[in-house]
Amino acid sequence: MTLKFHFPLIIQTIKNHSTIFLSVLTLEAQEYHIMSTLLSEEDLNDFISPALACTKPTVVNKEPVNVNENGEYEVTKEPTELEKVSITLSDCLACSGCITSSEEIMLSRQSYSVFLRDWEDSRATKTLCVSVAPQCRVSMAAHFQMSILELDLALVRLFREHFGARYVVGTQMGRNLTISRTNAKLMELKAQGKLNEKPMLSAICPGFVIYTEKTKPGLAPLLLNVKSPQQITGALFLDAMAEGQEMYHLTVMPCFDKKLEASRADGEHEVHCVITPKELVSMLEELELDLASFKSQDEKLLWEASPAGWDPRVHWSSNEGSSSGGYAYQYVLETQSLHPGSKMITLPGKNSNVVEYRLLDTEGHTLASAAELSGFRNIQNMVRQLDKKAVGQKRKVQVLRKRATSSMRNMNLDSKGTGNGIADPYKTDYIEVNASPGGCINGGGLLNDEQSTVRKRALAQELSELYSHSFTLVDPVKLGRQQHTTSSLEYEFHAVEQDTQKDLVTVGNTW
Repeated sequence: MTLKFHFPLIIQTIKNHSTIFLSVLTLEAQEYHIMSTLLSEEDLNDFISPALACTKPTVVNKEPVNVNENGEYEVTKEPTELEKVSITLSDCLACSGCITSSEEIMLSRQSYSVFLRDWEDSRATKTLCVSVAPQCRVSMAAHFQMSILELDLALVRLFREHFGARYVVGTQMGRNLTISRTNAKLMELKAQGKLNEKPMLSAICPGFVIYTEKTKPGLAPLLLNVKSPQQITGALFLDAMAEGQEMYHLTVMPCFDKKLEASRADGEHEVHCVITPKELVSMLEELELDLASFKSQDEKLLWEASPAGWDPRVHWSSNEGSSSGGYAYQYVLETQSLHPGSKMITLPGKNSNVVEYRLLDTEGHTLASAAELSGFRNIQNMVRQLDKKAVGQKRKVQVLRKRATSSMRNMNLDSKGTGNGIADPYKTDYIEVNASPGGCINGGGLLNDEQSTVRKRALAQELSELYSHSFTLVDPVKLGRQQHTTSSLEYEFHAVEQDTQKDLVTVGNTW
């Protein structure tokens, strides 16, 4: 006999069943947790706000459940077999909460399995170009116990000899353009007096951009629309293609959100597939390849794998600043070069994931400032400060303050006693924002399998120190001004409008 139930009755029946217990699955996603609950009718939206709970159940029925023409669920037999549900990248992104169904489709196109299939089908007609982010190189070098140079040469041989790649490069040339264009835009806005009230925000971290566009559309105008090194490297590859050549660009990036960045409509031809070091290792295991077998001492390979006019001593290098790119530092550094006698100071934040670079003239007045801010908690604090100004409303927030110690009081006062000795990122010209605590060197796609949060942070700190002395440093501003591309270097942001009654984003996707 066929039983007919409305959906709420099914939920209540399952809850009351004495033999079924719902377990709570907690996933650590950067610095916050997503809780698993049963799906309800009113949450059947394309997108679920990160402020709400993740609604994927930890158990599902294998038996078929059908909906008739009256919207009723028909269960043909009592469920007898249950299976666990795994939460994967397609279900939860590390930085921006739950994803839309359209984003899930995009992610399904961004994996090493897709790359292997697509490249096998198109290797006769396309030119394979591979780029590798410096954070990934540091992570893989530590994992495989190689030097950076050994790792670079092994990757070049791997992609050229096994996959038939034409070019294998680092992403510094793309970063040079990102930094030089970012500085130019900030200085122009500074001269126009448009940075006096609110700072501009970097759009280099796609996790933060997705979060802003979906949940804080009022802040979208503050996003500086300069493309990331990932996308600009793809644009430079396009310029390097000979007439009639078609490119396939595979890039290795430190976090999974870069997959959605590659799927943007204004950059979809610049990058075709994004994988992380974790996925690269899985691909090697599946193909039964040993990266150590591709080691080489021949540095000429780096030149042979570079497009014409590309110096491997540049694109395999890095620049001064943070391991996330140094965008905030480079802005203040270039401004300093325009003011002889000025002094740059570094101010610590209230936690280790906030730092400010401030440029002072000879009288102690601030000429320019920029901050680095990372981690979801810091992003939430930043959003409260800036969104409050954007909408003209003040939120009543109770804050528990610790009793100030003498060391805290000293840290909060500069030599003049004006209270400017601690970072104040919300009053700077520019904030370099990263969703991952500690920045890109702690990206979710890097090879950090430590289970303990303490050990994870320790390894991230080790990688950050390794990053700081592993690369030859170049001047990104000078080199960026010398580089040119025919492609656009700017994003077009379109914030999703929210349902003001439920504070939910319904249907819509800008990525």
